[in-house]
Amino acid sequence: MRTEQIAAVLLAAGMSSRFGEEDKLMADLRGKPVIAHTLEAVASLAFAELVAVARPIGQAPDIHRRLERRGYSIVVNDHPEEGLASSIVRAVEHVMPIKRCRGILICLGDMPYVPQSHYNRICLAAEDVRSVVASTDGFSSSPPAFVGRKHFPELLTLRGDQGARALLSRGVQIEAMGSALLDIDTPDDLPEA
Repeated sequence: MRTEQIAAVLLAAGMSSRFGEEDKLMADLRGKPVIAHTLEAVASLAFAELVAVARPIGQAPDIHRRLERRGYSIVVNDHPEEGLASSIVRAVEHVMPIKRCRGILICLGDMPYVPQSHYNRICLAAEDVRSVVASTDGFSSSPPAFVGRKHFPELLTLRGDQGARALLSRGVQIEAMGSALLDIDTPDDLPEA
């Protein structure tokens, strides 16, 4: 499916509880914040919509500024403690009325190593509104992932921190190379400066 038919959804509302006092999305990675790597890779493709789910602006003003500069519509998750699923639900509620979007590409703000080419491969593997296409490291399914519009009602029922894992495991799997699917959870996940 062409990216022009897809809403890219960047999930960036997590609490960073395992990272310590600092917001992991704003931690330095090769000279810029972790989230900058992800939002730039996603925004470099011609999506129908760029949507980001973030904490309230008072909790993440720098993230809001970066997202706005890159052209993202920001959906606020006032209850990020409810887990990843709460951000997915808010994103789907935002995208549902946009009829030209035949599905969403779920991207995580704390996955800075995913190249633009991998996002594109996932979109190209999506055939229609019934498609589910997930990333895999060869063992488990994960975002980035495409979920077609037909599955939006199922996404709206998600709860907790497992996200859409069960749905993604039933979809087409696109293997990512090397460390592309590594996410940043603790300061130890960042390479040495």
